[in-house]
Amino acid sequence: EQQQQQQQQQQQRKEPLKKDDEKSETSAMDVANAKFTVITHKSARPAHRTDFIAMTDKAGKVFECVLPTPVTAKQDQEHEEKVAEEPEEPAQIPGLDSMLDPLSGRCFLRNEGYWNIELCHKKKIRQFHEEGKKTTVEYSLGDFERMEVPSEEQMRANPKAVVLRHFYEGGTKCDETNSPRHAIVEYRCQSGKENHIQLMKETSPCNYTLSFTSPLLCKHPLLAPIVQTKGVTKVSDYLSGLLGSCFYRVEGWWTYEFCYQKHFKQFHQENNVNTAEFMLGLYAPDNSHGDGSKDIHVDDGSKQEVAYYRQQYNRGTKCDVTGDPRVAEVQFKCATDSLNVIASVKEKATCSYVVVFYTPLICNHPAFQQKQDPVRNIECYPTANQPVT
Repeated sequence: EQQQQQQQQQQQRKEPLKKDDEKSETSAMDVANAKFTVITHKSARPAHRTDFIAMTDKAGKVFECVLPTPVTAKQDQEHEEKVAEEPEEPAQIPGLDSMLDPLSGRCFLRNEGYWNIELCHKKKIRQFHEEGKKTTVEYSLGDFERMEVPSEEQMRANPKAVVLRHFYEGGTKCDETNSPRHAIVEYRCQSGKENHIQLMKETSPCNYTLSFTSPLLCKHPLLAPIVQTKGVTKVSDYLSGLLGSCFYRVEGWWTYEFCYQKHFKQFHQENNVNTAEFMLGLYAPDNSHGDGSKDIHVDDGSKQEVAYYRQQYNRGTKCDVTGDPRVAEVQFKCATDSLNVIASVKEKATCSYVVVFYTPLICNHPAFQQKQDPVRNIECYPTANQPVT
């Protein structure tokens, strides 16, 4: 009998892996390639998570650590299903302004040609001009004073029209009105986009209105119904925050002006008068109904593969050398740590230009998100007699 058992065991070792075994081996490989993060909880280990090991830290405290195994995943899933079957108590509807708490301590910039606008959430707004990274002119548009939150009845009646307003008062004194400048920031839900200042208007002398779109508001339970994908979201939709804005870059004798979805030109100015000017291209809209993926390319000349979104600007000033109109290609690249800025302008061929434009607006698009190694959590809980201090 012992010989028969040994023969069966040897035969099992020689047999090819079954599907379940293959999945286990693949899962093991995924775990081996993953990055691990140890999370230390202050509360005791949940009773349903029974697959754990005891581990000791440097101070000698013992923890019950749950590893990211298939057993743990199954236990968590079964627990969630059980909880979902239990009757729920009426949930408290959170305040709309509380959805914007993650913006606390953050400032947002928007370029408006000569001016830059800086909004520091629930703190202040300023308008300034920079030359050589030095601020030469600056005005305060006000400090945060109060907010106007729509009622639940208003949100239920028309969720698409919901606007949360923040009021900023006591800015720099205005010469025209002899009163302090002030501004209103209107927050609206817009899913799938970065938090950003979409536009700014001076509604009357020294009175300003900023439109700020944020996906955070879309998480409010009363606004959730409006977050529905209609058709295909184009890459250009992520750049809607650039509409109505122009950007400049000085390179020696020439100044380059890029007005999004309008034109790209170069000019030389003396005493505030343009003495030379060439239109390098007018925006050529893409009338296709796709998602814009055909205009996403990879920069082969960079050290790392960098994706960019391309827009074409044609029908510029006639070129004396080629006899054809000047043309330009604008390449939008993700830069999470940068403002919207013209990074470079190159003449790749006679009267044919390539513009590299850095912007954080497209970084949320899947094509521009960097691939990251999977991160798995090892969750450690204190034993009953050793709470975490």
